[in-house]
Amino acid sequence: MSAAAVLLLISQTALAAEKSDAKQPETFRQVVACRTIPDAMARLTCYDQQVAALEQAASRREIVIADKQAVETAQRGLFGFATPVAKLMGFGGNDDAATELKEISTKVGGVRKTGAGWLLDFEDGSTWEQNDTRDFVLSPKVGNEALISRGALGTFTVSVKGQRPIKMRRVK
Repeated sequence: MSAAAVLLLISQTALAAEKSDAKQPETFRQVVACRTIPDAMARLTCYDQQVAALEQAASRREIVIADKQAVETAQRGLFGFATPVAKLMGFGGNDDAATELKEISTKVGGVRKTGAGWLLDFEDGSTWEQNDTRDFVLSPKVGNEALISRGALGTFTVSVKGQRPIKMRRVK
């Protein structure tokens, strides 16, 4: 097959890639689009070129390849941060509503009472501070089970040892 024919097929592949899922990175879409090339040699050439481009993009960290477990770990680590941080990492928004984390369970790792209320450190490395006037019935203690839940309009509540939750925001 001539080089011109291969280039024509690759450009057709790029057009097919544009029609695929727009959420996928362009480099990935071009690899997938190689499947549409009927000629085996041209398809192999396309794959070789596009996989090399994908590998180069990954080495320059222009694209990150992660499995489901890594994504879930990242979601858990970002839980409670303002939406722009999560959006930067590709999480949040209406499309992700079904898979969005609603709550996480963790243990209290540190407790401080400040003038504004409770400041709780958790074993997962996060720190949350109280942003309402309610109080826990029983003071939280290190090692207590805690449930951090997503509330309405970007708010979060923390329940320690099954108590009534109080509103808190993540600071670290």
